Amino acid sequence: MAQPVTVILGLGREVGDAVARRFSKFGHHVVAADPSDDRIAASRKAVPDEVLLHHGELHTRLGLRNALTVAVEAFGRVDNLIVIPDIEAADSLEDFAQEKFDKAVAKATRGAALALKVFSERISEQEDLPESGVERIRQKGAVTFVLSYSAMATMPGRFTETITQSAVLGVIKAGAVELAEHQIRVNGIIAIRPREERIESWTTRRTPLGRAAIADEIADAARYLSSPEAAIVTGELLKLDGGRSNLAGILD
Repeated sequence: MAQPVTVILGLGREVGDAVARRFSKFGHHVVAADPSDDRIAASRKAVPDEVLLHHGELHTRLGLRNALTVAVEAFGRVDNLIVIPDIEAADSLEDFAQEKFDKAVAKATRGAALALKVFSERISEQEDLPESGVERIRQKGAVTFVLSYSAMATMPGRFTETITQSAVLGVIKAGAVELAEHQIRVNGIIAIRPREERIESWTTRRTPLGRAAIADEIADAARYLSSPEAAIVTGELLKLDGGRSNLAGILD
């Protein structure tokens, strides 16, 4: 059976490494790209040797094409795309600076839309992978965005993060409809990240399960949404919030 190829755009602090490990474990060729030298260096120690790491810009057409080229030249195709947008630094409306804000919003929305554009063009034109085992509904590929909980709910001090993360939700919805005719699915994962549990001491009191999602759980969710088992799922958001969105108030 031919190996599918998965590209990860953005490594984050822990999640990108976990996604790379999980897809590699399940037989995917993996390319992981990030604009940060430090994150690339850290990932070299955290992911299997067979994962290709690419250092480059991910918010311009040229940068995204370069990442795509790395995957195609190495493995001949791309089947899945996992996008992990940067999380903006804490700020408030009182801190608002128009130029900085404009750059952050443009970076988030343009980067997400360009990623869909550049990679979907390649996915839609390539031959399908050979099927084996149980016949499933045909799918050309899948795109999954991994977002922070601020995409769905906010709190003081996360002004720009909330706006930029929630803006990507529009890209997911519109992209899912636009690309459905090409059998390319677009979904999102909204997760309470491990970093929030470390930063906010009251996370456990606002979450029925008492903790944030761990990176491996986010990776498992991304693998499911990219798999043939999720062939009917598009335009959806998978929440990994430990029940927080169903809770009114806090737990004693």
